[in-house]
Amino acid sequence: MPAHIIPKPQQLELLGQPAPQVSAKDFESLAAQLADWAPGAALRITEFGSKADSASPLPHVSATPNKDLPAEGYALALTDESLTLEAADASGALYAVNALIQALSTEGVEQFRATGHPEYATRGFMLDIARHFFGVSTIKRTIDIASTYNLNRLHLHLSDDQGWRIEIDGLPELTKLASTSDTTNGDGGCLNFDDYEEIQQYAELYGMTLVPEIDLPGHTNALLVAIPEISPDGKPREHYAGTDVGFSWVHLTSDATWEVLDTIVGSLSRRTRGEYIHLGGDEVLKVDRAEYEAFMTRLGQLAAKHGKKLTLWHEAAGPQYPEGTQLQYWTKQFNVDNLQHLDSTPGLQVIASPAPNAYLDLMPVADFPLGQDWAGLFTLRDSFDWIPAEQTPAPAELITGVETCLWTETIRTEDEIMTMLLPRLPGVASVAWGSDRDYDTFVSSIVTHSKDWADRGYNFYRDPEVNWG
Repeated sequence: MPAHIIPKPQQLELLGQPAPQVSAKDFESLAAQLADWAPGAALRITEFGSKADSASPLPHVSATPNKDLPAEGYALALTDESLTLEAADASGALYAVNALIQALSTEGVEQFRATGHPEYATRGFMLDIARHFFGVSTIKRTIDIASTYNLNRLHLHLSDDQGWRIEIDGLPELTKLASTSDTTNGDGGCLNFDDYEEIQQYAELYGMTLVPEIDLPGHTNALLVAIPEISPDGKPREHYAGTDVGFSWVHLTSDATWEVLDTIVGSLSRRTRGEYIHLGGDEVLKVDRAEYEAFMTRLGQLAAKHGKKLTLWHEAAGPQYPEGTQLQYWTKQFNVDNLQHLDSTPGLQVIASPAPNAYLDLMPVADFPLGQDWAGLFTLRDSFDWIPAEQTPAPAELITGVETCLWTETIRTEDEIMTMLLPRLPGVASVAWGSDRDYDTFVSSIVTHSKDWADRGYNFYRDPEVNWG
């Protein structure tokens, strides 16, 4: 029986004999050897091993760093004689543990050897907590799922027309006035500094780096509710509970605007552990292109001033940005020409998030009670069976990452988040890892994984093309 590992490693050799039972002592030994250099992997294998039987231990169990492996890579083998794990780093060790747990959860699994490493350095999951707010506990559970499938970036969309969701040094009016609403006239909410740090620490433990997003210069109605003097006309704004886009933007050139943005970007940069912040740039529909590009250029300089690299939605392609800037592609509706000619702009990277193949908020079938259909339907097969370079109109050599996105205009609860994540997030994660496109094996693996989701109380969508047993 093959090992139902997602994402499937690049090399998976089945040895033809039933895998041995791994004992509680084997798991304890593995965790002890991982604890100093891969604590997240140690915690995860300890949790899984706590349910193991007290069988006879294997003759040899080892977990060792191996710097000769590619970054985030691992080598894993389970035979009658040994359980061996090698990894390039802590992330690779976590992914080896993920693979081991998944293999041992496969009924009738054979002894095996596996080696894997990611095709794309950035493998992300974006959660919109601006349209509807979700707090620390829910965000942690999404980290659990994303890290199980070897994703390494948590992109939190923290501001939009409907609400502002992060505390900022020196601007208490943002949390007091702009965080108390959402898309459906709910109470909203906000992450304070302690919440933000707790999420970052938890994400790092499980191999993920948090990238916060403040969307600028559009999608800013909530910001303008709190600080109306930086609106184009200086007039007050009311809370907005709809789903229209493109109607709001800040004054692009005023000193007041740039003083506020300096405060926001500075606060967020100081409190963000990772090297990137995301500053939006999408769906600015009523601003002259030249004025928009001048604003985005200055925004890139502001991020650099505060020591951060920049991620932007791909509409921002065109101006010169600091080296290392990432442009996140999401739709062919906007600015494709500039994206196609990025090879003339040195130092830029592209993150592939094409709708529908990476948009988890799209409906899996027509008339589904959750989600949208603006880019079509998004089936399980769609999540798995695509090539980033073919779906992203940018030079292939610039594509350094894949990210899947969940917007929450129609998503109100944690159960609804899980329904939209599972089973499609593992499909996109497989693309980001570079697994082969063996859809039948992937579906068989999904059925095995669904048993764990059910045990953990996660809602998931039962795609009608899958025989769930």
